[in-house]
Amino acid sequence: MVGEFVAVFAHPKLTADVYGKAVSRYFNAGIQVPIVIFADPTGREIAGTRLDDGTAPVKSTYLEHARKALESFRGGLPVEKARERWADFGKAVRLRSEAKDSAAGIEILRRIRDGAAAKSAMRESVQEYLDRIEKDEAAGLLEVGTADLRGEDPKMGLDTLFGILRDFPGLPSAAKAKELVEKAGADSKTAADHAAAEKEHRAWISLREGDRLARDGKAKEAAEAFARTVKEFPGTPAAEEAAARKP
Repeated sequence: MVGEFVAVFAHPKLTADVYGKAVSRYFNAGIQVPIVIFADPTGREIAGTRLDDGTAPVKSTYLEHARKALESFRGGLPVEKARERWADFGKAVRLRSEAKDSAAGIEILRRIRDGAAAKSAMRESVQEYLDRIEKDEAAGLLEVGTADLRGEDPKMGLDTLFGILRDFPGLPSAAKAKELVEKAGADSKTAADHAAAEKEHRAWISLREGDRLARDGKAKEAAEAFARTVKEFPGTPAAEEAAARKP
């Protein structure tokens, strides 16, 4: 329960009747809550599923709303596929929150979005989640990187912009960062800074490849990737980290 709301989070293997019983329990127990909503794992309210103390006790109403929640949750996919997609969503969130691999998390989120049916709630929910990442994280970094590039520290600006390319693939800020990076590479005033920043960018990508292999349990391949990072990008921070990695 949050404030004046009770959120019922959908799960694809449960039935509408089970949801209906869960919702009615709040009201039958005499708990005074003006509104009950159904939400998907992103926390997004599922449209058309709000219930108040006038409608929730009516079984046909709460069953109808529960069915809507289930249909939305499944995103036009079979039950097992929907469950797999939301499990992947959890994996993406963990990858980003634990700062292991932001790009991998976003790539997973984009695959979930693109695999859901057009105009389905699953697709819209994941897109809204990506939009929040764009607004709350990527856009701010883009503003800082752009200011540094055009100001007194173009190398720092380019480092930030390349970081956006690495960490926010497919988001609007990454597309804009790519344009700025390419222009800086073609500008004689920033070409040297661009070359240095690009080298570090490629080094970080190489290190990330090793990390992904290690995360997948491919210790031998990961060790080779770390060794390659050290050899091909000497003197970079990524090479120093790669040298200390033990897959």
